Amino acid sequence: MSALDRISVAAIGTTVVDLEAEAKSAEAAGVECVWAPELFRSSVTQAAYLAGRTERIDVATGIAWAFTRSPFILAVSALDIDEMSGGRFRLVLGSGVKRLNETWHNAEYGKPAPHLREAIEATRLIMQQAGAGEPIRYQGDYYDIDIKGWVRPHPAVRESVPIYTAAVQAGMARMAGDVADGLIGHPIQSLRWIDEVVVPGFERGLSRAGRERANFDYLPTVCCAIDDDEAQALEMARRTIAFYATVRTYMPLWELHGFADNASAAGDAFRRGDLAAVPAAISDEMVETYCAAGPLDKVRERVEATAERADGIFLTPPTYFISAGELSEYQGRLIEAFGPADRAKEPA
Repeated sequence: MSALDRISVAAIGTTVVDLEAEAKSAEAAGVECVWAPELFRSSVTQAAYLAGRTERIDVATGIAWAFTRSPFILAVSALDIDEMSGGRFRLVLGSGVKRLNETWHNAEYGKPAPHLREAIEATRLIMQQAGAGEPIRYQGDYYDIDIKGWVRPHPAVRESVPIYTAAVQAGMARMAGDVADGLIGHPIQSLRWIDEVVVPGFERGLSRAGRERANFDYLPTVCCAIDDDEAQALEMARRTIAFYATVRTYMPLWELHGFADNASAAGDAFRRGDLAAVPAAISDEMVETYCAAGPLDKVRERVEATAERADGIFLTPPTYFISAGELSEYQGRLIEAFGPADRAKEPA
């Protein structure tokens, strides 16, 4: 099966009615999985809602911030949603960025890759042992879990719930190869970054863990702005890049292609409150490097190039500093263009 036959999209929508409608549209189009992001809503509650409102499409957290929840809560939430969906749930965990963990959640961040590794291991152990009625013990640098006298009375609907993680840099990708069932990519990654950082990272993790590549699911993400007005498409995608450029964590992505000065200018403008200057710091060349923006044929070319490196592919519209109406419109174009069921209707 081609990666283009395994399309994932984000759960977006201003209201829960919108969320349901777009998830059902994706389901009808043959999209494989809808992933609920975490920033303005909880990824977990969205996934639970969509599990009850759909019939075939997989649902996933995309991502749940792991350090802000205990492994126990992650485990029972995943088992609940998997039961609600009839075995269609994927738990996707990420570290988030240091500032948000520490200042928004008062959560320990530490070294994110080892921390997330332990979160995955502990969560998986609790899920595996939930119905056994035996003590559950996990000891690490970040978690010391000792569960006695507890047994989950609700039978699991399948042997295990897959746990994916998100990764930007090599260390997190290696960790994903060590312990995760799959990896989703960041929305702002160039083909060169995928080839030189992400894929070698998780392949090294798989190798040192003695795991087979066939048992690991890699889904890179492409930010797609489909618009016959290419200038408009570039502008929409520019705003999403501008959002990430204000976060220092992502500087290595910009440095690889010589865009460090652009990102620094965007970050400086954001911190002094000059919001108009933030996207202005992002050049068209920068947009072209990280996103697929323009008429469908141009977008498709970039998506297909990314899919060659992948098992499936996660497609998202521009998501920051645009109106709810624009966001929904770009999402609709994306599902219509790349939904496998819709593509099957196209003339040969």
